[in-house]
Amino acid sequence: MPTDDDRMIPSSMSPLTLRQYEQVSRSLIDSSPPQPGEVDVAPRGAGKYGAWIRQLVTGAAGWLSTSRAAFCIPLVTFLVLLTVLVFRPGQLDATVAVDLRLPSEEAIPKEQLAHGVEEIDPEDIVWRFRYGATGTEFGGGVPYWIFRVMPKIFDDEFKGRGYDRFGFGADDGAYYASRPVGRGLFLADSTLNIPLLRTRFALKRVAINCSGCHRGEYLNERGEPVYVDGMPNHTADLQGFKRFFARAFQDERMTGDRLILEINAALAEEGAAPLTAREQALYRILLVELKKRGSSGAFDWMDLRADNGPGRIDPFNAVKFEVLKAPDDGTAAQIDFPSLWNQRAEIREWHHVDGNSMSSKARNRGSAIGVGAVPMSLNKATIDAIGRWLDRDLPAPKYPFTAPATERVERGLAVFTEHCASCHGLYDPERRTIEEVEGSLYMERLDTGTDAERSKAFMKPAADALNAYGERRLLWEKDAFRPVREAGEYLAGPLDGIWARAPYLHNGSVPTLADLLKPPAPRGKLAPEKAREFRPKQFYRGDRRFDERNVGWVSTEPMEGERALFLYRTVDDNGKPIPGNGNEGHTYGTGLPPEDREALIDYLKTL
Repeated sequence: MPTDDDRMIPSSMSPLTLRQYEQVSRSLIDSSPPQPGEVDVAPRGAGKYGAWIRQLVTGAAGWLSTSRAAFCIPLVTFLVLLTVLVFRPGQLDATVAVDLRLPSEEAIPKEQLAHGVEEIDPEDIVWRFRYGATGTEFGGGVPYWIFRVMPKIFDDEFKGRGYDRFGFGADDGAYYASRPVGRGLFLADSTLNIPLLRTRFALKRVAINCSGCHRGEYLNERGEPVYVDGMPNHTADLQGFKRFFARAFQDERMTGDRLILEINAALAEEGAAPLTAREQALYRILLVELKKRGSSGAFDWMDLRADNGPGRIDPFNAVKFEVLKAPDDGTAAQIDFPSLWNQRAEIREWHHVDGNSMSSKARNRGSAIGVGAVPMSLNKATIDAIGRWLDRDLPAPKYPFTAPATERVERGLAVFTEHCASCHGLYDPERRTIEEVEGSLYMERLDTGTDAERSKAFMKPAADALNAYGERRLLWEKDAFRPVREAGEYLAGPLDGIWARAPYLHNGSVPTLADLLKPPAPRGKLAPEKAREFRPKQFYRGDRRFDERNVGWVSTEPMEGERALFLYRTVDDNGKPIPGNGNEGHTYGTGLPPEDREALIDYLKTL
């Protein structure tokens, strides 16, 4: 249960509230210098009024950096801008640092460079994709020391695995020998890109960037993990990650006393001093703000739908209900994480599974908004640079396992040309081009009978609301998004790197290509031998072992070593279809002779 100290803390941390706490010293900001290229607000030499402004700005920034109350941004902007105009009028082009000067921040473990890496080039686009801050820390980040101790407080759930249980575990050693957070995550201060004034709030948070969803892994023939940029991270359980924090902050174990105890233990592991009284007061207030966020009901819509499981997301409903505050329309719009290679217009004129936008800017910035960024925190420079790299430079990965026989590939190409190329085009992996055939429907929106829930979620009201949101905030072009015309329509796109994009169909409801070339199962129970003639009604998601014969991830076993996998179901216990999880439709190729199906699969490995 909460302690008396927890109950004493008010539910809102305004600047005046901050000043009421005796534990919070009036010397919130000491005289240590700002970082290179930054200017401190109201330096100490500014006298009595400067010190007062320092405290007011810092209090407002501290509250804002832990709250989603974005309506206070103009107030903080005004206060910081006033401070700079009065005391540093020549520094309007610099980043203003609002720093609480917490000793515990200095104790956060430093990144250790990999052997042979002398320094990190912040303009290195691959590094920016994997480790760069995108602005999601503002609305979706968790302060580092809180993030660090959660596996200790909830050890019964983590069981020693850390955040690998959500797919954010070990990384390769290309850039770093070690980092304080796992792959797909970054650690950064919150920065607001305010017109004329870029302001950094110095409290490091952990958040997800592009690579969290779009840098996948597989196990090679030696059982070693291999990571692929742009590949769907089919082990990442983004919904589980999000739900865990929302629920954990409401748990009776999550008290101010317990949090401070565990943070002090973690600081001791790093050889650092325990939290000061001022830091303890701040962390108690932070916890109250995080409890408020978790109890707001913003994520309740997810509980009315089937669990996503690893490798899936319901991105547009998250934006509709959590950002745009649209009423719940009941749609279950889960999709598989998409691949990100070959995004240029010559190959992918339209984006997303329903072809709802031609704008790379809207695609990329909108994705960051969906996982925690707000317009002023959006790191547009990094996001746009990554977008250009995805459009121009990132190729589909080559098939890394046993190469298929040439004659089978040639036979498979003939089958593909006859039965598949009219919708998917002929992709040349060497030239990275698409050739369309006679009667082409490539990049058209078609109804092939697949689960219609995702398309229902993006009708005209949703498109209009998202266009208005982005246009008013100068995030993307006018009318960047187009609505779905008819429920059930999805984009006919290329199959480049298709081996690495399992499970299949837009919602990830079919585990392998071999299963996709089988018809959907009829209603009712089937004998095991008969059931193997159809697409499986359930399978396990999240395995990193590759099934070379069927092309996809191993999906028939509940465990990968000590890793428990997620059971994906297309029907419930009563045999009723689960909205958003259906594996029906797209029956092309299901009537092919077995030899042609196998040759087609071998050809698809080469794309």
